[in-house]
Amino acid sequence: MARTARPGSLVLGEVSGTADLVDAIIDLISDGSLADGDRLPSTRALAEQTGLSRGTVVRGFDELSAAGFVDSVHGSGTRVAAGAGQAARAGARTRGGSDTSSSHSSSSRSSTSRSSPGPEPRRGRSARDLRPGIPDVALVDERAWRSAVRVAATQGLAGLNPWEEPSPTLRAALADHLRRHRGIAAADPLLFDSSRSAIAALCSAFVAAHGPVAFHTEDPGYRGALLMAREQDLEVRFHPAQPGGLDSARLGSERAIVFTTPAHQFPLGHRMSVDRRVALVDWARRTGSLVIEDDYDGEFRYGVAPLPALVTLPAAADHVAYVGTSSKSVAPDLRVAWCLPPGALRREVERWLVVHRRGPSTLPAEAMGAFIDSGAMDRHLARAARVYSDRRHRLVAALARECPGLDVTGVEAGLHLCVLLPGYDDDEVVRELERAGWRTRSLSGQSARYAVPGLVLSYSRLVARDADEFAARLRQVIDDR
Repeated sequence: MARTARPGSLVLGEVSGTADLVDAIIDLISDGSLADGDRLPSTRALAEQTGLSRGTVVRGFDELSAAGFVDSVHGSGTRVAAGAGQAARAGARTRGGSDTSSSHSSSSRSSTSRSSPGPEPRRGRSARDLRPGIPDVALVDERAWRSAVRVAATQGLAGLNPWEEPSPTLRAALADHLRRHRGIAAADPLLFDSSRSAIAALCSAFVAAHGPVAFHTEDPGYRGALLMAREQDLEVRFHPAQPGGLDSARLGSERAIVFTTPAHQFPLGHRMSVDRRVALVDWARRTGSLVIEDDYDGEFRYGVAPLPALVTLPAAADHVAYVGTSSKSVAPDLRVAWCLPPGALRREVERWLVVHRRGPSTLPAEAMGAFIDSGAMDRHLARAARVYSDRRHRLVAALARECPGLDVTGVEAGLHLCVLLPGYDDDEVVRELERAGWRTRSLSGQSARYAVPGLVLSYSRLVARDADEFAARLRQVIDDR
C-alpha cells in the first residue's frame, strides 16, 4: 500500500542544487525509503527543508517527472510513479554516465507554476482533428520561445552551409538534454531536417560499408522508414508487431538493418520489454548488424517505469543508431532532428549529409538550442506531460464508457493510442467519422502485410468536452455498421 509522506519528512542529507536533489530522491526510491505511489512533499515544503530555492526544487521535480520517476497530477500532488522502484534499483537515472552536475545554465533558469495543467488547445478545426503526429503547440511557452528566437536572431547570419557546419549551440544543448532525459552519456549528435533523412543516411552508410542487406521492420509500422528503405532498394522483411516488442529470434543470423520504435511502437504503442531490448542488442553484436532506434516520442510516459534507450545498453555503441526529433516534443514545422550513429558509420553519414544537404536550417536550429539551454524545454516537457496525461485519461475513460467492448492499446506513452476494430472496415469508419466532423486515421492504413483494423487516435489536441462526444459518435458509427 502506498504511504503518504509528510511535507518536509524526506531524509536527503546535504543537497546543493537540482542534480543533487534529483539523485537524492532516486536514491531514496532505490533503497525503498520511497515506494511506488508514495506522495512527495510539496515543492515549497521541500525548498524550506533543503534551503534550496523553490525554482530549483521545481526543476528537480520536472526532471524526475520527465524521466518517469514521479507523476504530478493537478490537485493530487506529486507521487512516486509505478515501477520507479524497480527502475531505480536497476540503475536507471535521469542523467547518463557519472556526471551528476547540473547543466551550466541551471542556476539562471526561471521556474513556472506547476499548479495548472495548461490551457486547452486553440479552438477550430484542429480541436476535432485526432490524426496522429502533431503535438499541441499551444502548450509551448510563447514568451520563452520568442526569447529563444531572439537569441538566435541576434547572432546574425553565419554564412555557412548548415549540413557542413551544423549549429554548435543545438548540438551542445542536445548532448546535455539526451544525457539528462534519456541517459545517453557523451552524445555528439548529427543534425538533420527530419527523422526520415536520418534513417535514409543510416541505411545508405551501412550499405556502403557492407553491401546490400535486408531491412527488418515491424508491421503495422512507421511508413516513413519503409519508404526510406525502399529508396535504398533494400529487401524489406516484415514482422507482426507484438506487445513485447520485436523478437530477435525471428531475425535470422545474417547481417541486416533493423528499424524499431521501442519506447512506443508506432502505431500500436507497445513498449519493448527489457529482455527483448537486451536480446536485440546482443543479436546485432553477434551478426554485425545495425539497429535504428527511432525515439520519436520517448519524452512522454504515463505511470510506467522509464526504460533505457537501446543505445545505452552494453555493447550497443557499435551497433545501435539513435534517432530523435523535435516534431512531437515541440512542433513539426521546426524541421529539426538528430542522430547518433555508431562510430564506424559516422563519417559516411556526414558525407551523406553533405551530398544530400538535409541538415536543418540554421535559425530554427539555433532557436531550438537556446530553448533547451535556457531550461524552457525541461519546463515544457514536464508541463506537456501533465496535460497530455489528463487528455489521454479522459479519452480512455470515455471510450471505456461508450465502447466497453473495444480494446485500446498504446496508452502508456506517447501522444496517441489505438482502438482495435476487429471485423470492421476501418477505412469506412474513418469516412463516417469525418462526415460527422472528426478526422482520424485507419490502423490498417499503416500496414503493408499484417493489417490490423482499427483507429489511430491522437489526444494531444483533444479538449476535455470533446472526448465524450467523440466516443459517443464512434459508438454510433460502430452500431450502424
